[in-house]
Amino acid sequence: MGKLILCSGSRTKRPYLFASTGIRIYSMEELCFYLYQHVYLIENSIITDSLIDWIGSELKLTDRAEKLKLLKQQKADLKTIITVILCSTDYYTEQEIKGLLKLLEEIIGMPSIRRNAVKADYLLKEGQYGDALGEYEQILDSKDASLLSMVEYGDILHNMAVAKVHRSNLKEASELFLQAYERNQREESLRQFLCAVRLSGGDRLYEEKALEYQVNSDLAERIEDEFVKLEQEANCCEGMADLHQLKMCKADGRMNEFYRRADEMLNSWKATIRQS
Repeated sequence: MGKLILCSGSRTKRPYLFASTGIRIYSMEELCFYLYQHVYLIENSIITDSLIDWIGSELKLTDRAEKLKLLKQQKADLKTIITVILCSTDYYTEQEIKGLLKLLEEIIGMPSIRRNAVKADYLLKEGQYGDALGEYEQILDSKDASLLSMVEYGDILHNMAVAKVHRSNLKEASELFLQAYERNQREESLRQFLCAVRLSGGDRLYEEKALEYQVNSDLAERIEDEFVKLEQEANCCEGMADLHQLKMCKADGRMNEFYRRADEMLNSWKATIRQS
């Protein structure tokens, strides 16, 4: 969830439209928020004369507009111009602005496809799995996908698989991990593929795939250790005893008790989520 935007300056009834995203803004705070949230789209062309004129005429920030015009005439670097805009309000802290400028420095000059990859990676890291998947899919469907090396293409497939895992789609995730490994030849992609296979297809299918891909003893041991650790953590997890009781009820045919316990667990989970 984004910040609640409190405007201390003028808020115009005539918004500025960013054609590339279709987003309209009505205040300097909203401009700062837009730039902060769309850092991957920032390039020199985004600071147009019409935007600067809008800041001066619609937001009544004539001094700020004149300063931005002068910086453009002097061909100031993009970081300087963005800094002037972000410092026009108190919406972001000094630390947040410095963080944005550091990220901007990293992505300036990147081809758009690689900027989009950075954006997708950021969304994945932040747990926005659906948005990350959408970004990765757009990258692979774009005409610039040919600019990606085989390893880069594989790494994107790997990250898509990670997002799929978090969205509880192990079958699709395992397929993507395998496609990733076939391109990037990274052991991590192979490891994740085998883990996904074991979780979705069971031990027998896992053993078949481990043999097919000639998994060495070191990797096999690490995978086994990981599953042992996960099983121990699951058994210690709050609510696991309730799940075991639920399975016993079903196995013994005590269906009235099974449904009662299931309803109690579901209601408890719902209450926990609503309070979070």
